[in-house]
Amino acid sequence: MLPMKLTKGVSITVQKKSTYRVGGLKGEHCRDRIEHTLSHLEGVSGVDVDLTSKKVTIEYNSAVIADGYIEETLQTLGYSIQG
Repeated sequence: MLPMKLTKGVSITVQKKSTYRVGGLKGEHCRDRIEHTLSHLEGVSGVDVDLTSKKVTIEYNSAVIADGYIEETLQTLGYSIQG
């Protein structure tokens, strides 16, 4: 297969979904804070925080934002990422 040639001004969207187990989630205020912060990051199209399972699922364009940046953002908010 030949490589795809990009036309100037055309952007690539590579949608990805990642789920993180997050320590420190205590209630609705935590959910609201995470959803608000992550949803305002460029490239993020969806955020779901499940308080019961303590998991955060985020849908994003991986050509715009990296997994590492999402993890850093959660840690900056005071939460830990659990393996």
